[in-house]
Amino acid sequence: MTDPDHDIEQALASLRPRAPSPALTARLAAELDAPASRRGVIIAWSAGLSAAAAALVAAFVFLGGVGEPEAPAYQLVRVEQSRPDVQFFRPVQMDDGSFARPVRVRWQDTTRWEDARSNTRLINYRPNDQFTLLPLETN
Repeated sequence: MTDPDHDIEQALASLRPRAPSPALTARLAAELDAPASRRGVIIAWSAGLSAAAAALVAAFVFLGGVGEPEAPAYQLVRVEQSRPDVQFFRPVQMDDGSFARPVRVRWQDTTRWEDARSNTRLINYRPNDQFTLLPLETN
């Protein structure tokens, strides 16, 4: 049984690279050992172009860049406080035997600010809910 892959593998294994020609070796050496003056010119040009690019970027950023918009200057326009909603609950007896009435008070505070330049409004809405016990005197 013959395996065509086996024949190819043996043929590839028997291959040996040739030594490079003297002309090829001379051309590679000439390219790798480029004159210093040529390298100096390339470095000088790349440094000059880099400096010019950096100057353009700096000029754009500092002189012609997009300025940030001014922050809003809000002015107080209105302050409102709603009427309190008071709820009284049944009296409760405390641990010491005294009585107290639970009371809940709810109201809302609203503050409105406006900026005339940008026509923006800021509304600060604060709901409040207080719960307390009022002591009762009994005779």
